[in-house]
Amino acid sequence: MPYSYITFPQAVSVLAQRLQDPTQTYWNQPNELLNCLYESVRYFQALTGSYKQKISFSTQLQVSYYHLPRLSTAMSYNVTDIEVANNVLAALLEPPLPATGAWVGTGQFTFTQLQSALQNRLNRFLGDTGCRTVQQLIAGPPPPVELVTLPDGVIDVRRAAWVLLPSGFTWAELQQAWQSANFPWNTQVAAAYPLGRLDEWAQQAYIPGGVQQPSQPLSYSVFGTAPLQLRLVPPPGNEGNGVDCLFVQAGPTVNLSAVSPVLLEIPDDLSPAVKWGTLADLLGSDGPSRDYQRAEYCESRYQEFVVLASIYPSLLTADINNITCGTGSVFDMDFYMPDWQQTLGSPSFVGMAGRNLACIGTLPDSGPASNGYGVGLWLCANAPVSTTGYLQVSRDQIDPVLDYAQHIASFKMGGVEFNGTVRLQQNMIDAAKHQNDRLSAVAFYRDRLQQSAQRGQMEVARM
Repeated sequence: MPYSYITFPQAVSVLAQRLQDPTQTYWNQPNELLNCLYESVRYFQALTGSYKQKISFSTQLQVSYYHLPRLSTAMSYNVTDIEVANNVLAALLEPPLPATGAWVGTGQFTFTQLQSALQNRLNRFLGDTGCRTVQQLIAGPPPPVELVTLPDGVIDVRRAAWVLLPSGFTWAELQQAWQSANFPWNTQVAAAYPLGRLDEWAQQAYIPGGVQQPSQPLSYSVFGTAPLQLRLVPPPGNEGNGVDCLFVQAGPTVNLSAVSPVLLEIPDDLSPAVKWGTLADLLGSDGPSRDYQRAEYCESRYQEFVVLASIYPSLLTADINNITCGTGSVFDMDFYMPDWQQTLGSPSFVGMAGRNLACIGTLPDSGPASNGYGVGLWLCANAPVSTTGYLQVSRDQIDPVLDYAQHIASFKMGGVEFNGTVRLQQNMIDAAKHQNDRLSAVAFYRDRLQQSAQRGQMEVARM
């Protein structure tokens, strides 16, 4: 039963009274105070992971990767470039983006400057945190070429596996069929063999003759290569095969068009990072907009969200056909069950590749009665926000949430008026600490429950 104590419109009214602006004359942009409340609720969720939800779905034949934001609203990506840009503009006392036509600001900032700052911070946040992982099958090079060309948007390679072309399939058919439930696989399996990560010193020391003896690749390196290249060790001995890769990839191209808003494709509860990073860049630039003190504050807030992203959980527990199964990372699967992408069968493990991508092993067959296997995942979900819904926090947390909303709403005042609200931010942090203490007290193994999304970075370091 969800909380049903105070609605967002009621909380907006309370916030306006706190700011001595009940008619919202100074905080007059559309939904300006509502967006401050959204950010406050999301910040509390990012600090505590309090709000949880179970999602259910069925496996598909030979489909091992499942992108959680596409499966359920519990983890869907909802924040757009328009929402973040308007929050930035409100904080700078600039007019919002228009529904149609060109944006006209005060002269302190240009549209190009705003768009560039937002795009740069989005890509930087993805690179700093690796909070979104994507899977892609890439054509293997012709033998005995060892280098694989990667897509332009790749920021970081998190995993690679050598995919053998099934008998009777062409490469074009393999591309069509890979991770597709609509292709008539029958009993054919495009087996994928995990590749170990190494560097060139390890190659010279432990596989000195590998370069001269093309065969099935066993390892890969991205250290001694040019940008957007991956080296296979040893070089492939057969053509027509592929490399199944997990990447950290650059974000979508923002256009700041209210007609066609662009989803940022980062977790909703971490999206304020892009706002604060954009503000830091805009206020830190030379010219009439320069405000180094507030730029430094914004940069510190961006860095805070980078840290939160590194510890932000997603999967807690999982079951397959209502039977509890093992959970961990995709690297656990590669190490302890390296044939998980090579053999059809009944899956028994859910491994996470980052926060958003779940891997089901072993490779699912058609399941009972050809309906697949039912998978249930308990997740730390998006903090629910809506224009009419209730705040999903307990009554003792409502005041800290309003405190923090007042703090970020006061940013546009600057000076001592804003500095005087820092204690309100601390109230939120203290409330989050108390909530985390409570959660830790009732969950003896909380660190283990929340570790699935973070294990990959501990086992195969990113930074």
